[in-house]
Amino acid sequence: MMSETGGNLDNPMPLDAETKKLLRQAQEGDMDAFATVFEQYRPLMHSVAYRLVGDHDCDDVVMDSFLKAWRSLPAVRNLDAVRTWLCRTVRNTALDLIRKHTRERGRLVEDTPDENGLGIFDRVADENAPSAPRQGELSDLASILQDVLGELSEDHRTMILLREADGLSYKQIAATVGVGMGTVMSRLFYAKRKLRKLLEDRGVTL
Repeated sequence: MMSETGGNLDNPMPLDAETKKLLRQAQEGDMDAFATVFEQYRPLMHSVAYRLVGDHDCDDVVMDSFLKAWRSLPAVRNLDAVRTWLCRTVRNTALDLIRKHTRERGRLVEDTPDENGLGIFDRVADENAPSAPRQGELSDLASILQDVLGELSEDHRTMILLREADGLSYKQIAATVGVGMGTVMSRLFYAKRKLRKLLEDRGVTL
């Protein structure tokens, strides 16, 4: 067995031509192609994550693994080893989460989006929170958020609202919208990146 980005990784069976084509497209920056491949392996990845972290953190581990795999995919030389590589990515992500929870055991709060435990939607909604803006700033922030959400595509806006405002899991979003988990992850990735850019253009930093 060799590294995740080279070697034969357990002498895997060759991929079918269509999957290999999609992976090559993904290596060139096509996230939709990668999401299609992800859908093929998601049940396996979910199974690996579930055995390590249980149901509560399973979807988050798979999502984080999807993004890690997407970022490192261009360095993968042996595409036939994608199954082993994805499983290893999930396993490492799950173990990182377990170690993180172990370090934090005994703390009153878990990790949250910002240093005060609040994301952009929380800061708008909770004016008594430590990081909350003053009343005038609160109104401005809510107005800015409404404006930038209006600039997102309908698909991206729906994903952001279902995840951040309604608090749905990735699995619940997939069922609600009627798309695969890979599509949900792909759309959320681009939606959050676009939302962050629009907010930063208006002087709001997440």
